[in-house]
Order: sequence, then structure tokens, then C-alpha cells
Amino acid sequence: MTFTQSVSSVRNLACIGLAACGLLLAGGSLAANKGRAQADTQYQAEKTACSNGTSTEDKATCLREAGAAKAAAARGELSAPGAAQLKENAMKRCEGLPQINRVDCEKRMNGGGIADGSVREGGIYRETVTIIPGKPDANQ
Repeated sequence: MTFTQSVSSVRNLACIGLAACGLLLAGGSLAANKGRAQADTQYQAEKTACSNGTSTEDKATCLREAGAAKAAAARGELSAPGAAQLKENAMKRCEGLPQINRVDCEKRMNGGGIADGSVREGGIYRETVTIIPGKPDANQ
């Protein structure tokens, strides 16, 4: 191999490396643009809901929340939680309760009992029934 061939090989490898970097950057740019487009679409949908009254919040709060969500998405701080995160959040709802109530709360969060309603309707009503035997009255 001559010096000229060696330089040519190095030059070819450099060009291939630059091309690969360019493709990676272009792919990242396309993904970022797609993410921005989705955030913009979501923001427009939320803004429309604020304006036409289908939101459950007053218009000023709704618009402020929509803008904050768009800004968080632009910073990469807004993501859909996974199943494990949703489960953890559900269990956290029960943490502040006394132990006797916490057990029933955890049953409800794990799907026990009955559930009715939806977030859109203003909340989900969850119910479990726990039968606690009473003590006989000593006076009878």
C-alpha cells in the first residue's frame, strides 16, 4: 500500500464517519420536529377545549395549564407514564390514610370492589365493602 492509497483510505473512512454523523443528526432532528408537531397539535386541541367550554376548568386556568404543558413538552419533561408509574401513583393515594382504611384503599386501587364514573365526569367513585362483626350488647 502506498502513501497515496493510505491517505485515500483514511479520507474515505472520514467521509463515511461524517456521513453517519449527518444521518444521526438528521434523524434526531426529525424526531424532535415530530415531537414539537405533536406538542403543538395537543396544545391546539387543549386550547380549543378551553375556548368551547368542554374543559372542566375555567378558561384562564385551562389556557395557563395548556401553555405550561406545551412548555414542559418542549423541554422534554412531559411524558406518558408507564404502567409501573401509574401503579405507584395509585398506591401513593392511600399513604396518608390510617392503616385500617389503607388496606381497603389499596384493594380499591388494585381493582377490588366496584368502580363507577370517569375522569371526564369529574371523578371515579371506587367502593369496597368490609364487614366488621359487631360485639353483642351486654345489656340484652
